[in-house]
Amino acid sequence: MAEFNSYLLGKARKSVGNITLCYTRKKNIAKAKIFSRKDNPTPEALAQRARMKTLVQLSQSLLPIVQKGFVGIGKGTTSNAFVASNQKAVTVDEKNVATVDFEKLLVATGLVNPPKVTVTYDEESKKYQFTQEVQEEEDGYASAEDKVYGVLYETTRGRARLVALRERGESGSTSCALPEEWDNTNVKVYCFATLKNGKRASDSLLIS
Repeated sequence: MAEFNSYLLGKARKSVGNITLCYTRKKNIAKAKIFSRKDNPTPEALAQRARMKTLVQLSQSLLPIVQKGFVGIGKGTTSNAFVASNQKAVTVDEKNVATVDFEKLLVATGLVNPPKVTVTYDEESKKYQFTQEVQEEEDGYASAEDKVYGVLYETTRGRARLVALRERGESGSTSCALPEEWDNTNVKVYCFATLKNGKRASDSLLIS
């Protein structure tokens, strides 16, 4: 960047070649344009890029779940909160190939108590059966009116389904059919709870 005086150009505001002219603070300024940036990232930076790319893709395929499970977390979007909370759920090898550890993955997080839910899959009917237990109320952490959800995630297709279960104060079963094009051997099943108003959630639990 250089200052110059020019009676011919006056208050210059234009570009000539790779030089941009501007007038600021009663001075003519000449700036060189930057056409390209050399980037030589470290192995750590490349690994983090692969991790972030995988988590962003996951947040998109899990979006309906993420919007419920990460509400009120941090100051950004629910998707940003999902990415920040799941850094340890993705490992990257020396070839910068990312792998998701679905046992560590959180599809919801928060201070609400997780629900007590189990799930079974029936090969003949191709249905999942979610079974809930009644839980005691705990002020600020668990209410009988809390909403409970199941989540089915098909890992190879990158598709998810949110299943509304019973309220925390109820016991019983809820069934959900496996989508026709899904392979149940690739399905991970989670559960979590939210307050009735949806403003806070529990950590999710992998139940199958």
